Amino acid sequence: MTGDLKTLMDKATERGTSFAPDVTELVAAGRQRTRRRRALLSTAMAVGTATAVVAVLLVGRIADSRTDPQPATVAQPAASTDLCAKSDAFFETVNNDAWRRQVVANWTDKVVEVTDADGAMTVRRSPDGSQYAYCVAGVPIQGQPLGGFGSVLLNVGIVRREDQIQRYWSMGCGDAPVDRNLDQPSCRGVRYSYAGRVPEGVTRIAFTGLLQRADATIKGGYWVHRVYTDDIRKGNSDPIYITMYDATGKQVFQERY
Repeated sequence: MTGDLKTLMDKATERGTSFAPDVTELVAAGRQRTRRRRALLSTAMAVGTATAVVAVLLVGRIADSRTDPQPATVAQPAASTDLCAKSDAFFETVNNDAWRRQVVANWTDKVVEVTDADGAMTVRRSPDGSQYAYCVAGVPIQGQPLGGFGSVLLNVGIVRREDQIQRYWSMGCGDAPVDRNLDQPSCRGVRYSYAGRVPEGVTRIAFTGLLQRADATIKGGYWVHRVYTDDIRKGNSDPIYITMYDATGKQVFQERY
């Protein structure tokens, strides 16, 4: 992580669960990441209180000009896993690229996964079955793999530390076909990825917000879900809620993210 990104993390640590991403910081962080990766190519590419949210945003550049989606003229590139974090050790692993590459290459047991036009959210299990990792893959835009960057939320309501929720942001195009190789592709949206362990007794996890309603995918004791918005600023007026239910249909947890 660069010093600027650490600054973003420190700032986000001081915010509560009602925190909404700042567009200016989001764009600045994304542009810095793009410059760093292009430089590499030219030479050789929330822990705190009971309701704390730790959020570090790192997304692709959001184009300043708005254009209508254009039909794709070339085959879309395959999604690239850009981020992995150990399910119970987010900060110790999230910036370890060597560890991420080892997970992508060797942790082939996918416990649960959801995919869409912008990428995927996957829970992977280690070969010996003792560890789990949350991995985000993104379809590259302008050659940049955009899995995302995000935060960890701990100790909120019934969600204990071992059931922590992790969320990630990345630039997204949605389901409309677009040419991602253009200098300014018509992608202004954001894809949110969520994952966590299923708390004991919970059988259904529902998402509402951004004019969407859907249940998370649950399997093997873990759950994952992805939500798309064509403009990150909509999250300020229409936040996303996660609601958990037990087998009787009783609501046992709800929180705004």
